[in-house]
Amino acid sequence: MNSRVFWSHRTAIGLAVGLGLMLATPVASADPRVAPIGSQPGGSSYAEWGAQWWQWALGTPASSNPLAGADCDGGQEGKVWFLAGVLTAGEDQRTCSVPTGTALFFPVINKAWVSFLSDPAAERTEAFVRSHAVCEAGEVSATIDGVPVADVKRYYASADESPLFDVQLPADNILGATEADIPQLLLSPSAHSGYYLFVHPLRPGTHTLEWHGHGLCGDQDVSYEIEVVPRGRL
Repeated sequence: MNSRVFWSHRTAIGLAVGLGLMLATPVASADPRVAPIGSQPGGSSYAEWGAQWWQWALGTPASSNPLAGADCDGGQEGKVWFLAGVLTAGEDQRTCSVPTGTALFFPVINKAWVSFLSDPAAERTEAFVRSHAVCEAGEVSATIDGVPVADVKRYYASADESPLFDVQLPADNILGATEADIPQLLLSPSAHSGYYLFVHPLRPGTHTLEWHGHGLCGDQDVSYEIEVVPRGRL
């Protein structure tokens, strides 16, 4: 098999929040709950978190992988959880319970290019991988509890910023690949780009997140209802 670009994974999460007698539409704002694109929330840059997101998305066994429909706690570690929508373009509505003090990181729309160990040497170079991992969207938007996040396009991690990373696929992987398809089930080197949001821990209670990504990278609209609960009660 040759190198491939994995689906431009588009995750849009949230619930459509509507009030029949709304007097005004919330003005887009720089929500303080979203870490600035140039910052290093949780000790990593957006590009570094994006690489870790791909390692989580492809490296979590299919039986517990949220991308395959499992509960959102599948493969999660630490105080930053990754969110995902569906594998292919379309719409989805999901729910997720997360412990208090947990930040959320997710792609509105993104793309990864991975290499197989059996690929020609010319297709496993840094320049080749980065050039094929470029994701540019025509439209991206997001809301947190009904309030629009201003200018989501600024939350872009480019392929040039992406660290080169490896992904070790489990035997039970969401690609359905075997070692006959991908030697050693190792994807290396890989790079990504996309529009991501890092949301600081939300207060206890119920929240809605919604985001939409449309463009050459793909199209997806998915919604999540997030329930923040005390640790130990999940």
